[in-house]
Amino acid sequence: MASPPVIARVRVWEVTVPLLEEWAASPVFGTNPPGIDDRYVLCITDGDGFEGWGEAVRSGSRSSADEALSGLVETPVSDFRLSFLDLWPEGALYWQRPPPPSPYAADPANLQHRLRHPLQALVETALSDLTARRAGLPLCALWGGAWRDRVLVDYWMPRTTPDHAVRCVERGIALGFSGVKLKTSLEDPNVERLEAIKQASAEFKVTVDANGRFYRLGDAISVLREMDRVGNMAILEDPFPRFHLEEFAELRRRLNARLVVHIDPPESLWNVLTSGAAGGLNIDGACGLYNWRMQAAAAAHANLPVWQGSGIDLGIATAAQLHLSASAPNCTLPGDQAGPWLRESHLLTRDLEVENGHVLVPEGPGMGVEVDLDALDRYCARHRAWPAG
Repeated sequence: MASPPVIARVRVWEVTVPLLEEWAASPVFGTNPPGIDDRYVLCITDGDGFEGWGEAVRSGSRSSADEALSGLVETPVSDFRLSFLDLWPEGALYWQRPPPPSPYAADPANLQHRLRHPLQALVETALSDLTARRAGLPLCALWGGAWRDRVLVDYWMPRTTPDHAVRCVERGIALGFSGVKLKTSLEDPNVERLEAIKQASAEFKVTVDANGRFYRLGDAISVLREMDRVGNMAILEDPFPRFHLEEFAELRRRLNARLVVHIDPPESLWNVLTSGAAGGLNIDGACGLYNWRMQAAAAAHANLPVWQGSGIDLGIATAAQLHLSASAPNCTLPGDQAGPWLRESHLLTRDLEVENGHVLVPEGPGMGVEVDLDALDRYCARHRAWPAG
């Protein structure tokens, strides 16, 4: 019987691929903070030469990341539990260096899954891609297969003036998108911006994401009513801080737009589902691919549609998100995987395809995409490999 394949090599790049300046926020709203564009790109190679790729926002210290990633080498691929990767070094967690034992202490095995490592999504994506490539299957097959071969995706823009918003919408239309997600705050020209977008294209739909910056229902209701009357605001996401779920529920009764809640942290899902606050959910992938799929399934049982949240990512993470979105029957709201069209490079050898407001799920084993190694090196600030060389 053949031995199971082991991880033979791990490589990680720290990359910074800037947003295209014209499509960043209007200057009046300020600039993005340093480091917001920093990403890890990870490649895991097994002993048979199969590769798996991952991408995620860079977080945590470099030393802890290096320790976790270098520890993957020589581990059998079959040993990894993808839904929860125990990447913590021995003794890093308090229950691994126990105080005097107590008869009242919880079983550590019942606690471990609650503490996800910051690199969970990065490593899980690469190992999932590797597993699917070895099997000759598309990535979505790991979660039950595809419900669709394309995913509804909106263009994206940050806080903009009305004139700048029109330029963004015109570019989105030229690229093949049929809607846009925009960031905003209560102090922005919200009504005027929607009116300008409607004048540019009466059919173009808008998702308005306030990130909680409409504060309270009493502060925002008059503006929200006027925004709703414009007629092109299809979705309103997170108008208030998420600890005011009762105000979300009240607002749902007053607006035509669909009210969507971003699930963050993942443990907030139950409260949102039972509160009546949401007409849909934005579930991001920070908790990992498998956990995203479980949350989408919970929403499906509550008859709620969802979309896969993104971080204006590069091509690798976007491809993984497209496969994940295709695997969920209720992932029917427009996602915001527009990052590859907003940055100087997506780091792939081929562009992802947009057709009639949808992005096609890449075909082929794994994620169905290949990484442009020349572009990767061009935007790389730091590279490490284990074994070295």
